[in-house]
Amino acid sequence: MREKIQALCVKRTWTLVPFHPSMNVVGSRWVYKIKRRSDGSIERYKARLVARGFTQQEGIDYSETFSPIIKQATVRLVFSIAVSCGWKIHQLDIHNAFLNGVLDEEVYMKQPSGFVDSALPSHVCRLHKSLYGLKQAPRAWYTHLNDFLLSIGFRASKVDTSLFIFSVGADICYLLVYVDDILLIGSNSFLL
Repeated sequence: MREKIQALCVKRTWTLVPFHPSMNVVGSRWVYKIKRRSDGSIERYKARLVARGFTQQEGIDYSETFSPIIKQATVRLVFSIAVSCGWKIHQLDIHNAFLNGVLDEEVYMKQPSGFVDSALPSHVCRLHKSLYGLKQAPRAWYTHLNDFLLSIGFRASKVDTSLFIFSVGADICYLLVYVDDILLIGSNSFLL
């Protein structure tokens, strides 16, 4: 839990502000998970701070929730290209992905259980970055990732918003996005 709080602080996920009765303040909770190795032994204990987004109010602390999801036909097509060309397929899991999504709306959250600032116990967290559980979190992350990929030379597919393509000469790379998981597939000269 301390590691997660430190990551949230490093990312400047929130600032503490005085509570006002006009604010819609969402709660939060800790979600725990045990990550295991393939042999069943414990690899690590994981804690995640999750906002209780079900208490958000449309038009007040969120407006747009849409986040693209990769189409299965696209996955099958790109996999068949990879297999026929003998390309490697890499799967990436982005840690703390949603913390990279910047919020456009004003969202307030109660201070996390066990980590209430003793000098400011009645203050609330004004969120600047998205957290798991917020209605707009997947969209905020996708927008951040999309902007970055376009800035480094990827092109967005016109058919599937979760497919990005990078090419130089005869070499090509496909990047498929599914929330915070990424598949990277391309000619071997790109992915060596």
